[in-house]
Amino acid sequence: MSRLVLRHVDHLATFDGEGTEHADSDLVAVDGVITAVGPGAAEGLEPQPGDRVVDGRGLVVLPGLVNAHQHLYQGAFRAVPELERIEILPWLAGLGSRVRAQHAAGRFGPDAVEAVAAAVLTESLLGGQTTVADQHYFHPAGPTQPYVEATIAAAAALGVRLTAARGTLTLGPEPSVLQDVDEVVRHCAELIAAHHDPSPGSMVRVALAPCGVHADRPELFDELASLAADHPGVRLHTHLYEVVDTDACRELYGTSPWEFLVEHGWAGPQTWLAHVCDVPVAELPEMAAAGVSVAHLVAPDLRMGWGLAPLRAMFDAGLTVGFGTTGSSSNDGANLLGDLRLAALAHRSTDADPTRWPSARELLGAATRGSALCLGRPELGRLEIGARCDLAGWDMNAVDRVGVHDPVAGLVLTGLGSRADLVAVEGRVLVEDGEPVAFDPDEIAAHAREALAP
Repeated sequence: MSRLVLRHVDHLATFDGEGTEHADSDLVAVDGVITAVGPGAAEGLEPQPGDRVVDGRGLVVLPGLVNAHQHLYQGAFRAVPELERIEILPWLAGLGSRVRAQHAAGRFGPDAVEAVAAAVLTESLLGGQTTVADQHYFHPAGPTQPYVEATIAAAAALGVRLTAARGTLTLGPEPSVLQDVDEVVRHCAELIAAHHDPSPGSMVRVALAPCGVHADRPELFDELASLAADHPGVRLHTHLYEVVDTDACRELYGTSPWEFLVEHGWAGPQTWLAHVCDVPVAELPEMAAAGVSVAHLVAPDLRMGWGLAPLRAMFDAGLTVGFGTTGSSSNDGANLLGDLRLAALAHRSTDADPTRWPSARELLGAATRGSALCLGRPELGRLEIGARCDLAGWDMNAVDRVGVHDPVAGLVLTGLGSRADLVAVEGRVLVEDGEPVAFDPDEIAAHAREALAP
């Protein structure tokens, strides 16, 4: 038996659905499952060999952040000068040419992808993220290389939970990156058999994730919907309404992107979508009724000049909303907490009624419980008895948070940085006092740089 005991946490926000928060709180987890939480919850515990006891004084603790949409391999292509101020289509072409050039030169195989994924996952963990959903869609034409498998290996080495979403490109003008539908389906089935674990608390889940209705063949959506239906816990994921696909879908199929998904068996609770920027607001209640959920990606949406997705309208429609960063090429980082602050401020420009501006608790709820539900992981994203013990804590006594009256709002609205002081996954402490317990970020960064060196 392994037991984690947090004592005297200054402020613990459970995100349990009832908005429960505790001052001077304890939390106890046994074998990765929370068994007690609240003031005095650890009183009277008899010390056991192997107990991990953490002093929570000074910390605000909440469920570990869940990144519902990421492209880890893009950590190799941050702040590219010629891609700084251009729109999506030339941006995609420029990124694609760089990736292909690296691959053709023998510098972007699975080993490099694993090294870059490890670096971005380390950044994520240090920022309080305990689960990451990665969509890897770069697969040069021909036999599939183990890029997704390399990402799974990187996550396993660090101890972070991963939803490995097998992305695809099967339609488009660049034949060097297009994959055959049958090859995609074969590899997806292989990944499910080898790596997907649908059990509660599992460290790896597999999802099936075409890049989008503008970039993949209709028959692929049909095949993947059928494959997911045959495997419990396998989710469906794609980009939708990221502006570029709206006109393409009308031109190719005479439908809206959402109507396309409905026609191809994707309008169900197994599906979560990324972006959803220029969606007709009238479609949002249909999505909610179907059980579809959405990952809001405020930083990349603004970075690409798309403006703000209708976040309040999504909440009003009853959609489950999560949060993601997307890839480090269109965000230039993996700072989910920083993106929440951006969302808190940017969305104030869309509504004259301040009561409709997203609150810090709404945004943190989306980035914890909401994102977990996007991934089909109701056992994550909340700190209550029976949930898995994934948590993150930040020091509210630091100089950059002097004067904070509300520690939860202060976590989003104040601070020089987003680095967490405490991170645990499945009851195992991975970061304490702001420092990693079992990995060296400098070594991981050096290894990634070496893997990408000319």
